[in-house]
Amino acid sequence: MNDDDKARKRRSGKFAEFVVKYNWIFWALLVGLAIYMGRGNFANLIHTFRDWDEIQEEKGDVVLVQRLFNADRFYQEDPESYQDVVDLGNATYYHNLRVGSDLTLEQEKVEFENGDVYRHITLPYVETMDLLDAETLKMFTRFKYGKASAYYYDWEKDAWDEIRTFRGGTTLPKDTVYYINFGDEYYVLFDQLYAYHLEDDGVVRADADLTFDSHVSIQNGWEIIQPFVLRKDMEYQQWMLGSSTPLIDLESGEIAAENLTEKELILKGLGLGYSARWMADGIYDPVPEGYTPYGEDYYYRNVGAGQLDALLSAEDSAAASDLAFVQAYQLARSINEYGYFEIPIQNTALYDGNGIRYGYADLRMNAQIGSSLVTAAERFGKDSFEPAIRALADFFADRMAESASGAALPEYWHYKGELTTKTASSDTRVAAADFLEAAGDLLNDSVYKALGERLR
Repeated sequence: MNDDDKARKRRSGKFAEFVVKYNWIFWALLVGLAIYMGRGNFANLIHTFRDWDEIQEEKGDVVLVQRLFNADRFYQEDPESYQDVVDLGNATYYHNLRVGSDLTLEQEKVEFENGDVYRHITLPYVETMDLLDAETLKMFTRFKYGKASAYYYDWEKDAWDEIRTFRGGTTLPKDTVYYINFGDEYYVLFDQLYAYHLEDDGVVRADADLTFDSHVSIQNGWEIIQPFVLRKDMEYQQWMLGSSTPLIDLESGEIAAENLTEKELILKGLGLGYSARWMADGIYDPVPEGYTPYGEDYYYRNVGAGQLDALLSAEDSAAASDLAFVQAYQLARSINEYGYFEIPIQNTALYDGNGIRYGYADLRMNAQIGSSLVTAAERFGKDSFEPAIRALADFFADRMAESASGAALPEYWHYKGELTTKTASSDTRVAAADFLEAAGDLLNDSVYKALGERLR
């Protein structure tokens, strides 16, 4: 053995001696690493014992399915059964509220006869969120297909764009609806999870700071991962429409009354995520200046039928047809107990001049909505829409009966009666007449038709 070999042997022996003597350092590092890796679960365990009584008091189904560090996660999936199931003729509506010990999730689903499925989820803040000891949560939506690409309108670039191939970690664009093609096997219109602060009824404030980037990962198919953070008096909402056949013809010519192509109408024309929001109870538009409450990123439930009419006009579009039905159904359920659709924001000029408060009826707008619902009933069947159409027609009949001539209408009306109003304009009379005559034809009711003729 030469001198170099002897030196190497001495160094090896000293190292082995060091390892034996100070092996507790390695074990301490290993234990420390294990504690660090599981710190979220450990904290939750301590929190669970500390707040056991509160958890048991609020306990329901466990919604979260996995916990990793301080980021809790769950998979969007159907419950075993839905609490509410309504046959809508050409579709079935499902509703479920899962109140869990860790999270609350409201789910709505519309299954169409052709197999298309619309889903909408709402994640409200609940007090039990404070028991999670988690700052960031993640929602996973899994699609079990091998390939994926997406098409969308980029509002910042003011141009169409495409993600040609999904890869692990691909970030999805914000403030836009994307049309996802899963290898020509499944097609999805996907709107991301948005954060909203709840203001007055029918008004929300979108929070861009709490609406995070979504990205995709591959795990037995493709997963869309959407982080979220819940605070008091706020919620998150997200919707998607899926089909085994193409929902949009990206090469189609003009298809809607507004001279829009199919992709322009669905991915840009509605402005969803940019100039409008699709919420659980309908379309929300930005609150205009001169209305209360007003502020940056404030949106109100606009029961005007403009966007519904645009969808109804695109009869050859699969996506437009599905979305038109969902929006019309949401609209029909939004009628109040007095038989009209309320304006949830206050117009300062109308209030100062006429004393008109929140919750009033704009009769021209209500007549236009009624006509749109008649069109939806003719297209999809009247069972889902007849109660709202009849209630609205009765509302107009009551307003006419209140007039001295029996053939006049007010321009605005409030159930509290706390306003002075002017007689309806000729445009409002014509819109009301059109609606009442159309409702009479649809419902085979001569009374409504006669009322419409009286307004001419």
